[in-house]
Amino acid sequence: MLRNKRLLLVTLVLVLAAVVVLGMKVAYPLHRLAAFILLGLGWIPLIASYRINRRLLHVQKAIIKKKTRPFLPHVIVALILLVAFYVTWALFPVEKSPLTDMAPDQLRSEIISDLDSYFMLRKTADDLVAAFVENGLLVRKVGDLSKEERGTIRSLWRDGAMAFLEFDLLKGKYRGFYQIDYVAEPALHADAFLLAYMAFVTQYNACLQLVGLLDGGEFMGTLLNEEGEGIPPDSYFFMKQRLTHPNVVLRLNAAAAYFELVKKDITLDAEIIADFKARRKTFIQSLGENAELFVENPLSILERAAFETMLPVQKNVAVQMSCIRTAKRDYLITPEILARHQSKLEPGDILIQRRNWHMTNIGIPGFWPHVALYVGTPEELDAYFNELGFQPLETIKALYPEVSGMMEQNDLDGFPVRVIEAIRPGVVFQSLETSARCDYLGVIRTNVTKAEKFKALMGAFSHYAKPYDLNFDFTTDNALVCSELVYKGYKAAGGLPLHPEIINGRRLLPPNRLAEQAVEEMGEGGAFSFVLFLDAIEKSDTVVERGADAFKASWKRPKWDVMQE
Repeated sequence: MLRNKRLLLVTLVLVLAAVVVLGMKVAYPLHRLAAFILLGLGWIPLIASYRINRRLLHVQKAIIKKKTRPFLPHVIVALILLVAFYVTWALFPVEKSPLTDMAPDQLRSEIISDLDSYFMLRKTADDLVAAFVENGLLVRKVGDLSKEERGTIRSLWRDGAMAFLEFDLLKGKYRGFYQIDYVAEPALHADAFLLAYMAFVTQYNACLQLVGLLDGGEFMGTLLNEEGEGIPPDSYFFMKQRLTHPNVVLRLNAAAAYFELVKKDITLDAEIIADFKARRKTFIQSLGENAELFVENPLSILERAAFETMLPVQKNVAVQMSCIRTAKRDYLITPEILARHQSKLEPGDILIQRRNWHMTNIGIPGFWPHVALYVGTPEELDAYFNELGFQPLETIKALYPEVSGMMEQNDLDGFPVRVIEAIRPGVVFQSLETSARCDYLGVIRTNVTKAEKFKALMGAFSHYAKPYDLNFDFTTDNALVCSELVYKGYKAAGGLPLHPEIINGRRLLPPNRLAEQAVEEMGEGGAFSFVLFLDAIEKSDTVVERGADAFKASWKRPKWDVMQE
């Protein structure tokens, strides 16, 4: 019996492992296959457990069969009742329809008015699809989109999301069409039904076309799901899921059958009906051509459920690890050391940092776990950018008054604010003495114009006060990690030869990879230049300044490089 329990425990462990693989997207893009393999393996100990108990089951089989057989008809009838209840609930709302309180003339006027609303929504849906087809943005790679192109996508999608919501309101209003007496008012009954049916088909036809446009556009769905700017959270995910929802499929088939019964009583213009029939035909054909959605959508639900289960765990672990440091000594780079080198820094420089003995180093790949962006004091900014022909501080104050106010402050130790970075609370301003209080510090400079550097800083300022992204995904903008702030800041200025990678199903550029890619672009005519490398020596608790060659090799160091010479 003990062995039997152990086998069942193995099955449960494999199920849990499958959930982790799905939620964390381990082995992406093969994470679904890996999860199914784990679930398949889970059957082995389960079957073994069954075989152990088969002899006992064989003895009890006759008794069980004798006791359960009389209840078989009851089970069948109960299932039929459940199916009937579901169909009734899906097709016939129990609440009273407001349409039944209207006189026939009033109801006719209401249908005519709502028909105009339908035409407007139909045009909005058509224009949305046409706009995305024309600009081709939905089939682009998210990482290649400019800030303006992302804004265009989000703006169009917001308009579409609002139109789809209004479609839902129109459908909901006429969902109780069946409560209009068909015998007394057959034309009103049929027209109310058709209005709801047309809204249903037009809405989902547009949805299906948009899903088709996104097919192969990796991570575009993530961008559309991002909450903000009037867009509800997970709007694309839920829109796509509704295409294969049992309620939708049931209503689509029931409506098609009912249309044949009442079409003789419909009084709407033949042109309207012809347009509707063409859309319905396109929708049904497209749904058949995209039959894989009926498999993909349930898998997406399973994957999302696993993700939502694992994300709080991941966030909690990340937060807890950020508070743990296993050494009592102070950081080796002190404010006094930083003061000797501060004059070497310029606005727009990238600070690459490492702090030994932090638990967060475990979960971040490579030697360098953090980056920040040097801004400088207001006086430094004014002196550096004054040749551009405008007042940089006034521009910052006009566009980002909160940022301007922060830049004029000192920290609790009296040091001026000079750095913007994304740390656990979110995107914040820090003094150089706080931000670079670490054990290792590398500084690299971007070889772009001062105008581009100013745009990069403004791009970073646009993310000020946003939360830290504990999902670690570059696709979204509503929360950021440290390297994402630097990457997107410079992307607003035209971009740098930095390339996010796909790690566990997320677009991400870890700090160490950023350092590696920057090193590859150093040299004559390169995009980056070396500025400074302060290297820790753990054996003597000292810091030495090293040259460009040492920095260029630093990203290759092992994660636990704490005893180097």
